[in-house]
Amino acid sequence: MGLFSRRKESSNGTHRLLLMKDGHVKNVPTSLFGMELVHEVSRLLGSEHIRSTRISDELTVWHSEIAPGRPHPGAPNPAASSLAAEHGSPPVTGPAVVTGEMLYGTPYPLDADKAAQMTTRLGG
Repeated sequence: MGLFSRRKESSNGTHRLLLMKDGHVKNVPTSLFGMELVHEVSRLLGSEHIRSTRISDELTVWHSEIAPGRPHPGAPNPAASSLAAEHGSPPVTGPAVVTGEMLYGTPYPLDADKAAQMTTRLGG
C-alpha cells in the first residue's frame, strides 16, 4: 500500500487511537498521521513529555513522562503494561496511547478493525 493511498484511507475517519487511562481503554477516532498524530497523542496524554515504544511491526505504545526520561511514579498502567509485556517491553506508568505501525519514522493510527480487536483484548 502506498503512502498516498494510506493517507486517503486515514482521511475518511476509519482509523483509531486507543487511550488507556484510569483503568479504561477508550477508542478515539482520528484522521491524523505523522507529526499531527504525535501532537494528538501529546494532547490526549496531557503532556508535552511523551515517549514512544515500538512494540511490534504493527503497534506503538506512547506514554507521558513527568520530565524527559522521568516516568510517572506509581503503579503500572494495567492495560498498557500487559500489552508491553507481551512484546518484551518494560511496564508503563501513567496514561498511554496505542497507535499503529511506524513507517520510515512516521507514526500511523490503527485501522478500525485492529482497534476494535485490541479494545476487546485489553478489556475496554
